[in-house]
Amino acid sequence: MISRRDFIKYAGIGGIAALSHISPLGFTERVFSEDVREFKLNASITSVNVGTGKSFSAWAYNGQLPGPEIRVKEGDTLRAVLKNYLPEGTTVHWHGLPVPNKMDGVPGITQSIVQPGQSFIYEFKATLPGTYIYHTHASYQLDRGLYGALIIEPKREERSYDREYTLMLEGWATMDGGAPEASKMGRINPGGMMGMGMMRRQPTAGEPLHEPLYDAYGINGKVFGASVPFRVTKGDRVRLRIINASSATTFTLRIAGHSLRITHTDGRPIIPFEVDSLRIGVTERYDVELHANNPGRWHIYNLRDGSPASGWPLGTILYEGIESRNYNDDNLKGLRLNDYNLLEGAHESYLKPVGKVEKVFVMTLSGGMMASPYWTINGKVYPYTDNIDIRDGERIRFEYFNRSMMHHPMHLHGHFFEVVGSGRRTGGRIKKDTLIIPAHMGRGAVEFIADNPGVWFHHCHNLYHMEAGMANLVRIR
Repeated sequence: MISRRDFIKYAGIGGIAALSHISPLGFTERVFSEDVREFKLNASITSVNVGTGKSFSAWAYNGQLPGPEIRVKEGDTLRAVLKNYLPEGTTVHWHGLPVPNKMDGVPGITQSIVQPGQSFIYEFKATLPGTYIYHTHASYQLDRGLYGALIIEPKREERSYDREYTLMLEGWATMDGGAPEASKMGRINPGGMMGMGMMRRQPTAGEPLHEPLYDAYGINGKVFGASVPFRVTKGDRVRLRIINASSATTFTLRIAGHSLRITHTDGRPIIPFEVDSLRIGVTERYDVELHANNPGRWHIYNLRDGSPASGWPLGTILYEGIESRNYNDDNLKGLRLNDYNLLEGAHESYLKPVGKVEKVFVMTLSGGMMASPYWTINGKVYPYTDNIDIRDGERIRFEYFNRSMMHHPMHLHGHFFEVVGSGRRTGGRIKKDTLIIPAHMGRGAVEFIADNPGVWFHHCHNLYHMEAGMANLVRIR
């Protein structure tokens, strides 16, 4: 419920009274005016069955896995009322969207944690159109199911599509009662390899948890065989908003029999680029166009080490009129992948180029050896890592060097950055908020303008690496 004071405030903005209705997305939405949209997010424990034949307890928004899709227009004011029905404190982070610092949802840094029984109101202007994800930023809660899609539609759409689908890629550890409790059993998933487990020293009291053994993978809350096919008609131009909502898994997504035309990465536009498979790290997002020109029943699957030769099936693309239950075969030879260096940023009016860099910060990523459960930046574990202090408006470069045996999807809150090494043909670097730094001496660099003052979290978005110390603070004064 809203207070009388809030009602008067928002009624005054639009000059009309607030209206309530049940959104087709399945949750109550309040429309205060043409540009103020309110959504309720109730965080609670929910029994779910993702199609494996057994139920487990998830922590979810509005009793849904994934949480309800929030969709607004560019320029709208988004107002989200979080109510905590969980047994511990929680928050909501609006991943990728450069919101005001106090709305960023990191407990102990940008806000106090929302305790059980309490509420918190997030409110900000939806200024940058694109595909985003919202999720909890408290402890290991992300691996329990607290996430959903956030779509900000542009005022003017440059492309037209016959259909649009949002695909949230997910992994669950169901065999030991669900992540993150599964990691307490000592059975872990080294390198995120599907179906391949090993034993490791169990964490002692006070130590961070290990990544659990994920045994179920799917799309939009269902594993292959339990999910509803994505239907298309021959000739359709289909927009797919693909979001990696997992806590620790990098997907290499393939839609059999089709190529994918990338149009956006992490919500930002690129010069369209065609690939056959899509490598997508934790919380990365890609908007792609699929031309439905190959009728049949086709797998959506993940190409991974340790998977079956044809890939690990996640879902189905089904053409209208196809009645056969058999799947068409796929050719896995010579598949083109979305290497960052091959992508070119498209011109946009929302973000200006970084230009000449004024400060450079070098960060060595390491840790995760069998003898230690910790992951470090420059040899230090958060919260004892070095803060990055910069002035408002400075142009900054981060250089990463990965000395560990696992890759790290590095994420900076409150800002987009340019990926150094991309845009080689046109000079237009791609803009992102999350970047995979390859394992085994891999390197990467990003540049950004520090134009959003506050204290911001910067971390590896593998949940178990972040909670084990791979994070630091970026302080912009």
